Amino acid sequence: MDNIAELEKKLTRKGEVSIVGCGRLGVRVAFDLLEVHRGGPKKVYLFDNAKIAENDIVHRRLGGKIGEYKVKFVERFFGDRVVGITENINEDNLHLLTGDVVIICIAGGDTIPTTRAIIDYAKKRGIKTIGTNGVFGIEENIKVCDAKYAKGPAQFLNLDKEGHIVVGTGKFIRDLEPITPYTLDEIAKKIVIECLKVLNKIK
Repeated sequence: MDNIAELEKKLTRKGEVSIVGCGRLGVRVAFDLLEVHRGGPKKVYLFDNAKIAENDIVHRRLGGKIGEYKVKFVERFFGDRVVGITENINEDNLHLLTGDVVIICIAGGDTIPTTRAIIDYAKKRGIKTIGTNGVFGIEENIKVCDAKYAKGPAQFLNLDKEGHIVVGTGKFIRDLEPITPYTLDEIAKKIVIECLKVLNKIK
């Protein structure tokens, strides 16, 4: 039987991850990913220029303070494993993205152009991308698929090649269903699983 101590030494953190957006979903993904034990990323870069407001319940429940930058709260919580960057990623600052995986958790308004720009930038650099495909719905099965074949909001990315993984309910805002914490928890869980699959392949 293999020596347990030797096996434990092999289970180390690998790679780096950029998370774009630290809202209700992004903060869940960050915490879940950083909580992974004997694995997970060495470093997480978190991008968002928003501050914690009174209605940011999940941030406050985790220990964030009203008025504190969301990314700086996560950085404060996890120390040197996180770099919190108080900027929103857009087509002018894509060069800030780094690592082996980019997780896109942006919301509000038309996010398609920014998401598409991130995917194109990352693909040229061999960086894997994971995003969402609808977060609305009361009692939904969360689906994981390649965005090229997605039914739901991600279909409007109009991607002609495989490689961008999306996770979500497939529902739109026009379906007039709320975004629930338990749906976000499940989406975050599956995003983290997809990310770990990429990180585990790093030598």
